[in-house]
Amino acid sequence: MQISEDNPTDVFNKIKKRCIDTILIDLGDTLVHFEPRFYEPYYEELKRLGYNVKRKQVFRAIAKYLGETHFPNPDVGLPDLDFSQILYYLGIPPKTELVKRLSGISMLSDRYYLFDDSIPFLEEIKSRGFKIGLVTNSTSKVYKIVEELQIKKYLDVIVSSYDLKLVKPHPKIFYYALSKLGANDAIFIGDLYEVDVKGAMRAGLSPILLDREGFYDDIKNVPVYSNLLEILKWIKNS
Repeated sequence: MQISEDNPTDVFNKIKKRCIDTILIDLGDTLVHFEPRFYEPYYEELKRLGYNVKRKQVFRAIAKYLGETHFPNPDVGLPDLDFSQILYYLGIPPKTELVKRLSGISMLSDRYYLFDDSIPFLEEIKSRGFKIGLVTNSTSKVYKIVEELQIKKYLDVIVSSYDLKLVKPHPKIFYYALSKLGANDAIFIGDLYEVDVKGAMRAGLSPILLDREGFYDDIKNVPVYSNLLEILKWIKNS
């Protein structure tokens, strides 16, 4: 039941027909804002070193690399970043010292909070009888985060790359979530086209791209929204 890449309305037609009663959703920058965002330390360092790059360029370069990676560092749960490749995507010569400098910067953040639309979205979706699964590329800290932010009660299952030793876009992480929920199909909501949307497509799911920063203005083949309330509004009216 894979969504057609040239027909983004397919996902909504399925909801109207009640073919889908399961929503899988990402954590970072979808439900939870991490500060800084994963790409920001690298953007700031490149700017500090005098490179003429834009936030969107750095974001998309790292997202592209992550979209080509299926296995995490097993000790962390997230992929190690290859800055020789990421700099190539940016059109920047991968000088040894620059690669070393960027590789020494952590993409992890200890500061996080819920977006304002996260609880209204989860509450409404849950009240409408949808099963909700969290599918996230994350460290083992994901369980602490959902407890601290008090969203565990909305989630029927939590599927983490740390536990499976696979990262989105590998389709098996989506299949595992479906099996845990007893579902055959689902909507997947996430913020990275290269990771979330492409992974969901490979698994035959119906993706919605959440583009909070407007970095994906070129994406036309799937539904794109800037916040969860826009997605919720459509579901409520369907």
